[in-house]
This record gives sequence, structure tokens and C-alpha cells, in this order.
Amino acid sequence: MTVFSQGEIPLDPPDASGSGEPPAGPRRWHGLRPAAAAGNGGLVLVLVLLTVNVLADGPLVGADQRIRAAVQARATAPAWRWLSDSWHAPAQLLVGLGSYQVAVPVLAACALAAAARRRTLRPLPVALAAVVLLLVTVTAAKIAVGRTGPGLTTLGSGGLGVFPSGHTTTATVCLGLAVLLSFPARPTPPARPARARRAAVAAVAVVCLLVGAALVWCDYHWFTDVVAGWALAVLIIQVALLLNRQGSPPWSITRWGRGRG
Repeated sequence: MTVFSQGEIPLDPPDASGSGEPPAGPRRWHGLRPAAAAGNGGLVLVLVLLTVNVLADGPLVGADQRIRAAVQARATAPAWRWLSDSWHAPAQLLVGLGSYQVAVPVLAACALAAAARRRTLRPLPVALAAVVLLLVTVTAAKIAVGRTGPGLTTLGSGGLGVFPSGHTTTATVCLGLAVLLSFPARPTPPARPARARRAAVAAVAVVCLLVGAALVWCDYHWFTDVVAGWALAVLIIQVALLLNRQGSPPWSITRWGRGRG
């Protein structure tokens, strides 16, 4: 009789022949938990509503304009202008964290380090899938929606609009996934690694919130552009992880190490 330790779940039933090898056949696909599926459905709904609002010139467009007026009244005041008046100002540095030149190399370095530490290549396709999804979805949405930026009357180069915020999505996908790869959630050992992971996730969440706030403060994006970027980023991370799941996933937002790793 095979005895499994606490938290360990067998992926396949033992071979009746006694060879110890699992029977041949396709691996099991473990879907999202109901709570996670509901959360992702909520994110999709947020994206759909925000997109329709922009395309139909809905009520949130007026809210965007009021938010921009309130923020810019403070951002352009002499006492607060130092936050964004030069390339090395705090708000501008935060915006830079969402550029491809900064965020993608951070993700690549963390994925390589995780692959070397775990002696598996599986973090690399996770990171690659996330970057591909990021480029495809953000570019397609910007072209399809075609929203002009605050204070502008024409689209940017290549006919790209500002919805959703590319910098917000890039920072959240790359930095968020970098943390998930660097601090995988494992049932053991509990105490210190779990606390370190929670602290790292919380720190990156704060940074991503600040990146979005800086984009609005610097008048690069409307507020709903940023909200859409956050929602899209979480979905991209989830899809990138799911695309690379075989059996029990070695990398998961909620749990790592259940089964084979």
C-alpha cells in the first residue's frame, strides 16, 4: 500500500501490475478552483465593461475626465511638480518600471534563476508565454479600441491608442510573474519561505499600484486605462501558467509542489 504524506496528492493510480510505474495515457488536467474561476470571470467582466465604455463613450469617460482634472490640478501645482518634472523624478522612475526594456529583462533573469535553482526548464516557457501574450493582447487592444491619450487628439505612432495601459500591464505581468517564479508556493517548509513569498507578493503589488498611479499623475493615461491594464495582467499571468501545466503544475499562483515537480 502506498502512503502519501500530508499535502501530497497522487496524479495517477498505481499500476496494478506492481511495477510501480503509472499506466500509460494522457496526463490529468487540473482546472482552476471555483473561487479562482469566479475571480477570473470577474476580471473578464471588468475588461469587457471598460472596453464597451470607451467604445460607446459611456459614463466612465466623464469620470476619467474628472479624475484627470483633479489629479492634474495637484500634479502641476508648484509644491508637487517635483514628483514628475524630470526624467529622474519619482513618478517618472515608476513609469519606467513598466517599460519593456526594464520589466522583461527582470522577468527573464528571475525565470533563468528559478530554472537553475530547480533544475528544470519549465519556468522559461511560462515567462515566454507571458511575454508573448502581453505583446499580442495589449497591441491588439490598443489598435482595436484606438483611444486617444489625455489632452491628445490623435493616436500615437503605429495607430496605437492608450487603452489598456501597456506600462501598467507590462509591469504587473513581468514583476508579478517574476515574484511567483522566485517564491513558489510550497506546502513545505512552511514558516519562513511562506512569509517571504507573501512579503514579496505584497511589495510587488504595491509597486504595480504605484506604477499605475504614476501614469495617471504624469498625464500619460486615463484612470480606466490603468484599471484595465491591471485586470488584463492578472489574466495573462493565469493563462501563461495554465498553458504550461502538465499534470499538477510546478508553478501555480495558489500552490506549488502538489505531485511531480
